[in-house]
Amino acid sequence: MSKEPKKKEGTARLMELAGTKKAGLTAACTLSVLSSVFKIVPYFTIFSLLKTLIRCYSSGGSFAFADVGALVLITAASAVLYGVCAYASAMLSHGAAFDILYELRMKLMDKMGRISSGYYTSNTLGNIKKLLIEDVEQIEVFIAHSMCEVAAAVATPLFTIIVLFIVDWRLTLVSLLPIMLSFVILAMALKKPDGAKHQKNMADCKAKMEGTIIEYIHGMSVIKIFGGTKNAFRRFETDMNSFTKSVHDTAYYNANGMGLYYAFFGAQVLFLLPAAVIMLNRSASYTDVLPKILFFLVVCAGLKEPLENMMNVSIDSTKINVGLKRIDDLLAEPEIALIGEGKKLTQFDIEFDGVSFAYPGSGINACNKVSFSLLSGSCNALVGPSGGGKSTIAQLLLHFYEIDEGSIKIGGVDIREVTHAELVKNIAYVFQDSFIFNDTIENNIRMGNENATHDEVTAAAKAANIHDMITSLPDGYNTVVSDSTGLSGGEKQRIAIARAMLKDAPIIILDEATAYADAENEAKIQQAFSRLSKGKTVIMIAHRLKTIQNADNILVMNGGRLEAVGRHDALMQSCKTYRDMVAANERRDSWSMRKETVK
Repeated sequence: MSKEPKKKEGTARLMELAGTKKAGLTAACTLSVLSSVFKIVPYFTIFSLLKTLIRCYSSGGSFAFADVGALVLITAASAVLYGVCAYASAMLSHGAAFDILYELRMKLMDKMGRISSGYYTSNTLGNIKKLLIEDVEQIEVFIAHSMCEVAAAVATPLFTIIVLFIVDWRLTLVSLLPIMLSFVILAMALKKPDGAKHQKNMADCKAKMEGTIIEYIHGMSVIKIFGGTKNAFRRFETDMNSFTKSVHDTAYYNANGMGLYYAFFGAQVLFLLPAAVIMLNRSASYTDVLPKILFFLVVCAGLKEPLENMMNVSIDSTKINVGLKRIDDLLAEPEIALIGEGKKLTQFDIEFDGVSFAYPGSGINACNKVSFSLLSGSCNALVGPSGGGKSTIAQLLLHFYEIDEGSIKIGGVDIREVTHAELVKNIAYVFQDSFIFNDTIENNIRMGNENATHDEVTAAAKAANIHDMITSLPDGYNTVVSDSTGLSGGEKQRIAIARAMLKDAPIIILDEATAYADAENEAKIQQAFSRLSKGKTVIMIAHRLKTIQNADNILVMNGGRLEAVGRHDALMQSCKTYRDMVAANERRDSWSMRKETVK
């Protein structure tokens, strides 16, 4: 039995994600290596210049510019070539990095559209934001900067050490001794099994803290009214403390190893000076030895920077691996199943047959053997107590989740045999809390049909009773929706209805779409609904039962079960849950505040 190939990690995984941009990255790294070569050339000229100066001084001869003219020209040429190669390397690496980021984000967004909605309930907004923004941006920094720096960090010390060996192998070994010791210390520190664990814990604590901060900011008005301080939101303080502790633990865990590493890393001069004194004492003439000593003192001082870059890159690679692991975990999430090659929908009656479903981790059926049939072109209502399973029915119809048992069919076709694109093309959903993007009003409406003309957008807005409000704004349809725009909940809802009208889908789902509207907006929304639903298969999720009393079918959900199906009059006779809900609605509509008389 063949073993599964081991998953790539680190730089190898990055190159795999790079795809067609590998050639550009390879060229960028090659140019970075060449820039390192040209960067080292002045070391040769410095050494030659020192030899010339000391020879002239010891012999008492005069110093002529002709002796160093060639060295000056070589130094200048190497500086120009270094700049050209470094610039070209940066351009190629940044271009490749931005292309890779674009492709990776598009790949992640495409994946997020094809996985179960359970992923979003089990992950905080902070975790998702960190993955899509910080982890991906970290990859951009690594590709645009660190990969070429790795090449330079390897090439520069390598070429420098070769030059040092050519000049004097004894001083080279002395110079390398503290560096070798520091690398041994660093390798021992990085190999500790708990090192990666501390890094991962710190990253996880940071993601959790960021998610809590976002939630804290969103709930600030509630906190101000009921809490007054951060203690009102205890989890905020707990997550902040957890992140602080994780940083503290990671820093202390690495303190000894990193302290010893830095102590030895920059100690070349400490080792060179005794060796230089010994060589000078044993040398018959300073003319040959002194240029070498001065050369090593100059060069070894500059050897620290590229080696330090290499160390920093190795530490960054640990963070990159953590981010790549999160990205790969998302890419490995199971997708909503598609059976076969994907069928087309031509009929739009809806059938649930013995459908059971429990949200991941809940252990409780949100739908329990639910069966019903809705005719194409009919108007249907889902009602029931909170938590009864109404919104779950709508989400399952949209294939947001995989059902545990039974089947869901549209026009006789199992939705598992329909592609996501085909399914959403034929279903329009108006949410209870419609989301309006920070874009122009026209673009928000045009989401229903990207190819729609301005006249078609305007017609949809008129049908949704929102055209007059839009034209009253200073920029009309080009108004960018933001907090300062001042749109009411009902106005946003009518923009969402215009979006659904422009889509012109044969199936319409209305999820408590008038819940937050005032009386005037509710009347306008109801008029828009009547236009939107003509000739469509409509499912209305409602708590205000007076809005659905004329529906062709009313489905009463209670505790995940379908308790009853029928028209209003029949349910009033046969279904106690429905009667109780109608009575509660009547009491709510007749409710008023009055002053109690004190006796």
